[in-house]
Amino acid sequence: MNRPKRSIRDPRLITGVALIVGSILVGHVLMSSAGRTSAVWVTTHDMPAGSMVQSKDLIAGRVHLGDLTARYASGGSSLVGSVVTRDLVKGELVPASALKSARARLTRLVTVPVEQFHAPAGLARGDLVDVYINAQNDSGLTSASSLVAARVAVHSIEDDGGTFGSSSSSVGVVLELAPENVARVVTGVRQGAVDLVRVPLDSR
Repeated sequence: MNRPKRSIRDPRLITGVALIVGSILVGHVLMSSAGRTSAVWVTTHDMPAGSMVQSKDLIAGRVHLGDLTARYASGGSSLVGSVVTRDLVKGELVPASALKSARARLTRLVTVPVEQFHAPAGLARGDLVDVYINAQNDSGLTSASSLVAARVAVHSIEDDGGTFGSSSSSVGVVLELAPENVARVVTGVRQGAVDLVRVPLDSR
């Protein structure tokens, strides 16, 4: 006995085809979403709060963020000149909430002379330091050491390599100082030698 052929207009056939097509489309959307990445900025080194962003501080990367994309600074935007509002560690995705306009910047750049062995080895931009002045008495001898500025960001180091070199007896270290600390540091530099003490990462 021959079975009757189903018409292409059979509702059950149309429904079945629709379900198959729908499943294929949903699978395609999910696969596309799973493979979609977002362009973001990633820090190349530790950056303490108050640092002004320079191009060498960041590297572009692509990561899977899903619904969290809006929380991070887009890799398609320029962050140079922005100010970091909280400490960032090397390799961290830059949160949009951790940046503010440079117009709100409240720091001043001050260069201080630092003799060799009076700062941590490998000191570089982005490090956080405490600034001590070793004042000298009338005889030229060190009479006291005092803390004149705490948790100060190193903006740059004025020598050929950007870090302390073995051949130099002293270098100029550019510090990012709060306005209220500028006078103490500038006056202190004329009264004695400078010592920079690195603030450990886990105490920031």
